[in-house]
Amino acid sequence: MSGEFLISELTHDGQVARLTLDRPPLNVMTIEMMEEINEALLSLRRQDGLKVLVLQGRGEAFCGGVDVREHSRDRVNRMLQVFHRIFETIRLLDVVSVAAVDGVATGSGFELAIGCNMVVASESARFVLPQVRQGIFPPVASVILPRAAPRRKAMEWILLGDEITAQELASYGLVNRVFPDGEFAEGLEQVIARLTASSGPVLQIARRAQTESYYATYEEALYKVENLYLRDLMMLSDPHEGNAALLEKRTPQWRDG
Repeated sequence: MSGEFLISELTHDGQVARLTLDRPPLNVMTIEMMEEINEALLSLRRQDGLKVLVLQGRGEAFCGGVDVREHSRDRVNRMLQVFHRIFETIRLLDVVSVAAVDGVATGSGFELAIGCNMVVASESARFVLPQVRQGIFPPVASVILPRAAPRRKAMEWILLGDEITAQELASYGLVNRVFPDGEFAEGLEQVIARLTASSGPVLQIARRAQTESYYATYEEALYKVENLYLRDLMMLSDPHEGNAALLEKRTPQWRDG
């Protein structure tokens, strides 16, 4: 399925949804385009058997941010509401979200990438938060970066707005895998294959265990995770199949349930 600004497709027998930003040359997002992204994400909630969401850009850029023409006094409130809804929808989806960054990720494009559960990048990928130099600041990055990286590095990236390489972000844990440019597509497929080889419900619960406990105190977090383990995970058949396969020295046969 293709929209005006987005290509949406299912691969790997329906286990992987690929959303490709398609507004050349830099895939800069308008409010209309962000609405289309939200609609595509919401439609995935009805997709049975889905394990992985891959967000990528068509052409030479991942995403060049938000169209500055939308940043007017009469439209900025709507722009922020629509943009921030993307992150909430991704958070509520019971899938592992992967940003595949091959090219530049600028401003809101950078935020879109780090809003996913994992980031896979090509060696030549570049990330930049130029908002402060434009007289504004990046709201989502201001929330995520100080929690995911050393606070002073987050300050530097946001306040100076310098270009950041994929390797530097990887060294601070913001990028999971960096592949040579000529091997990026193959490397991305390897990551996807590793994820889809696991039980879908187990992936969902493991992801929830991290996201739901992240902002809680240690005691609250441990209680939440223990409940997920006993009430959700152990009610499935796949954890018992995984244990049996380990004892019998064979490959587990997941039922995704």
